Amino acid sequence: MPEEKDASLENGQATATSTPSKPKAQRLKTTARRRQNDSDVAGGVGITGGGVVILPQHVLNELYHNYSIKQRRSGLKWFLFAAVLFNIWTIGIPWDQAVPTRVVNCCMLVAYLALTALLHIGRRSDKPALRRFHQILLTIVPRALWLLSILHLAAYVTLQPSFSPRDILGWAILLNFLVYVTLPLPLIFLGLSIGCITYLICLSLPLGYYSWDSLLSNQVAANAVLIATAALIGLLYYFMGEAKQKRAFLEAKKSLEVKMVIEEQSAEQERLLLSVLPKHVAIKMREDLGSSSSEAFKKIYMSRHENVSILYADIVGFTAISSTYSAQDLVKMLNELFARFDRLAEKYQQLRIKILGDCYYCISGAPDERPDHAVMCVHMGLSMVKAIKYVQQKANSPVDMRVGIHTGAVLAGILGQRQWQFDVYSKDVELANKMESSGKAGRVHISDKTLAFLNGEFEVEAAFGEKREELLRIAGLKTYFITKVVKPFASPCAKKINETQAENSQDSPNGSTNDVVAGEDDNDATLDDEELLAQNAVSNCHQTAVTEDEEEQQSYAVYREPYSSLPLLAALLVQCIDVLYSYLILPRSTLHFINIAAPLVPIAMLVVISIAESFSGMLPKFFVDVSKRFNDITFVRELAAIIIALTIGLSNVIDMFFFVTFVRTEHIVSESEFNATAGMESEMDVDEEGVVTAEHLLPASFVEQMREAVPTEQVLYPSYLSNFGVLILIAIAVIAQLTHLTKILLLLSIAALHCYFNIFIMQDLYGLEDDFAHQPIISTRYCASGLLLVAALALSTLARHMDHEDRVIFKWKTEVAEQKETANDMRQRNEALVYNVLPVHVAEHFMKNTKRSHDDLYSQSYAEVGVLFASMPNFSDFYSEETVNNQGLECLRFLNEVISDFDALLELPQFQDIIKIKTIGSTYMAASGINLQRNLRNDAPITERWSHLAVLVEFALELKHALQGINEQSFNHFVLKMGINHGPITAGVIGARKPHYDIWGNTVNVASRMESTGKAGAIQVTEETCNILQPFGYTFLQRGLVAVKGKGQLMTYYLQGKSQANVEPVAPAAIELHGQESSGLESTTELEGSDIKTPLLKIKVQEASGGCERIDQEQSLGNGSAGQAGVGESQSLLE
Repeated sequence: MPEEKDASLENGQATATSTPSKPKAQRLKTTARRRQNDSDVAGGVGITGGGVVILPQHVLNELYHNYSIKQRRSGLKWFLFAAVLFNIWTIGIPWDQAVPTRVVNCCMLVAYLALTALLHIGRRSDKPALRRFHQILLTIVPRALWLLSILHLAAYVTLQPSFSPRDILGWAILLNFLVYVTLPLPLIFLGLSIGCITYLICLSLPLGYYSWDSLLSNQVAANAVLIATAALIGLLYYFMGEAKQKRAFLEAKKSLEVKMVIEEQSAEQERLLLSVLPKHVAIKMREDLGSSSSEAFKKIYMSRHENVSILYADIVGFTAISSTYSAQDLVKMLNELFARFDRLAEKYQQLRIKILGDCYYCISGAPDERPDHAVMCVHMGLSMVKAIKYVQQKANSPVDMRVGIHTGAVLAGILGQRQWQFDVYSKDVELANKMESSGKAGRVHISDKTLAFLNGEFEVEAAFGEKREELLRIAGLKTYFITKVVKPFASPCAKKINETQAENSQDSPNGSTNDVVAGEDDNDATLDDEELLAQNAVSNCHQTAVTEDEEEQQSYAVYREPYSSLPLLAALLVQCIDVLYSYLILPRSTLHFINIAAPLVPIAMLVVISIAESFSGMLPKFFVDVSKRFNDITFVRELAAIIIALTIGLSNVIDMFFFVTFVRTEHIVSESEFNATAGMESEMDVDEEGVVTAEHLLPASFVEQMREAVPTEQVLYPSYLSNFGVLILIAIAVIAQLTHLTKILLLLSIAALHCYFNIFIMQDLYGLEDDFAHQPIISTRYCASGLLLVAALALSTLARHMDHEDRVIFKWKTEVAEQKETANDMRQRNEALVYNVLPVHVAEHFMKNTKRSHDDLYSQSYAEVGVLFASMPNFSDFYSEETVNNQGLECLRFLNEVISDFDALLELPQFQDIIKIKTIGSTYMAASGINLQRNLRNDAPITERWSHLAVLVEFALELKHALQGINEQSFNHFVLKMGINHGPITAGVIGARKPHYDIWGNTVNVASRMESTGKAGAIQVTEETCNILQPFGYTFLQRGLVAVKGKGQLMTYYLQGKSQANVEPVAPAAIELHGQESSGLESTTELEGSDIKTPLLKIKVQEASGGCERIDQEQSLGNGSAGQAGVGESQSLLE
């Protein structure tokens, strides 16, 4: 790569993911190989913590070099097209040429066509050998094509009987331009070498075959100026294209980096989301996120499933060991155990629903139906019994698993708007719960409903669970214990792997094919880092079709590439060169120079005002602003470009007509005797009055003035005007402000006008030039006109190619920006969903630590936290699975409205410090003070330290008001029974594969008891909590001593209300924060809109006969969250 590119290209990053076309196994091998070099950034490829590869400078430069060459390969066919056109001209225009000359030219044409055919060998082949051969050809053909064009030029010059430096000057000009624009060669060394060699050959080759005359030096000087100008325009376009490609490359690289980082974050969010919610529910919720609806009820994501097996598993004897471990160690032990259970759930195709303290339950057969749901559940239960041995060994305690399984119908879905959790609801779920509680330690207890789906794969014995549990007897169930596995479990994944291996062995019995493929994969994998962006860019360029959509056309028309006005300098340069080259070879007349110099003024003005914005650091701000406004108007900048193109084109035509035509008259008159004596026009009766001259069209005084100004001794070469026309066409072709159709129209029009003047207006002047050239086979006017048409056609196709390149870059940038925007939108939607599954600080911990182990523990201890439990004790009487209630769905729809209204209160600014933990059935659990950014002074007063607890009380009162409003609208009489406590807690996540956030501790346990032992419509608190809340102005009524499991007799109080004269609670915002946690919450709901239709959460609807017992057990866990493994320093949490 050139050193100048090394300095200009900044160090960048490319994603570590391989291209989608590579198989997964290869991507894994590549990733593993990369990770071995994580620490080696200076000498190779380094990897950041976000999974992004940092490319060293030399790798990035080489990557851009490869990308640039691949982009320019598309221009090779247009060089080939121009060479073929010139070859056709050499064959057809001199029709009286000798046979050897014609044969050589035909052979050259065949060679050009052969190179064209070579370019297509292996282009679309699937065979690696052919594709490698095609890549080699792409390197060789450009050099071979250039060499062939030089040989063709030399052969043509050598074989001509008479030759002058003017004969193929037009092709030499075009060739020197095309070398830089179309050949895919690096500029430094090779590109400049080829350009210089081409220039020297085109300039010196005619000298060896042309006899010396007095004007040869003038012709060589003029040729040198014209060819050098073409090369300069080619270099200008090369650097402009290089800068454009470099900007596109770096912009796309940065956009891809951002896009890939966003996609990586989105994938992590997706994993977290799908670990809690089934895929079909998550997708539907993401689609509905931010949508508004006129429906009376909020949307509920709930569906009924038949033939579902439900498994409940509880750790027997866990209470005994819970008192001997700290909260942190207890959470860690549960996390490790439940992580094992999660892996078993993946193995046996189970969907984990929830963790309730030391209780784990899952289902099979929903949301995806499967015929072997009961069999998989039984295997899961048996494996869990084996897995509990881990706790037995670690705790040195005789703990065991008690597993109960029942099969029936469930309502599966989510409720509420925050802290969503997928859950199942039905009476069969309650029966499965009772199957577990009536079972025995170390046994898998199943109902006869489950037994009917086992297909004889297990041996069973009667368990008589219906005698131990009244609810099972009422339901008419018979229960059994699993005694033996008749048919061992066969993993579906293992079956697929075996089938795949069998197919591979049939396809390649000797295994050689696999070895070859593996070898190729290794070779390809090493190129991933260096070719990722280039492959992406090339694939986009090849696959992107320039759309004709009207909106995109308008966007492209308005779009301006930076520095796109600089190619207008080529037009100004060409007009200046007109003055210089005509001074060398045309009559040096003052009027002639005035005629060709006059257009310089308007051209210079338009060019300067167009390019001024590109030099903002060098020009006054006012001038730059005017230039920007000028270029911002599409019509104005296109009109200016058209005016410039027409000016330089018509300037040459006017020069031909107004001046050279008149000079031609002088020469025709002065050379008439020469023509007659030479016998070249012996049969022509030259009538001076019959010649079309400027004397017949201009005033006599102007003709006389021109006659006096022009010296008659200077010999003319009008073909230079036509060759200069090729340079004009080149300058028009590179203008970036015009579409290819406009440029093609201008090119063909100006070329046709020049041809008309060559053939019909200047025929006698060309005849004079032919006299000096010893009468060539075909008149120079036809040769010059033919070359003009060749140049016009070649540049027209090239203009289409240039425009296509610009459109592809524009479309590519647009697509990358759209992909980044789409990925960002997906991330925001996933983020909004994830932050409604886990608290913000917990979700960020899991998404940022992408390299963590799935079994890593997340936990935090908080010293001052408030905990609230609020339940609707009469909801279990309301719930029924009658047909009129759509098998219970309408009852859950009502509960969804209640929970959603409760969740909506958390959106209020005053409740930003409150976190919803979860719901259990109709019980709502929330906490305050779980804020990592809180930083209080050690001597802070109670009203500041516990202000969040006062806010929690206000939230509880608002819950009562919200439920009262729902009752008024629905004509129901639901009441809330609430309990509040304060103190230290441990918060954490159990099951990192499927993160389940909860809080544990004595504080949670007592809060749960305050709710369960309270009365409907009241808020019960302990004496300690009462003492803290009284300074905030709350009044209480003493209830008396209440028996609390694990705590003995506690003095409790009912919160009466708040005295108006007392102090208002300090808002959480008044507490010194080191960061606004609310801002994170607001960002997660950015897309939700005013009416977020996203209900989810978990509730476990229970009948009064059986549900109360389970809730009582779960609340005794001390985590209020349905009995998560709560920890007190010396109290038992679980039975």
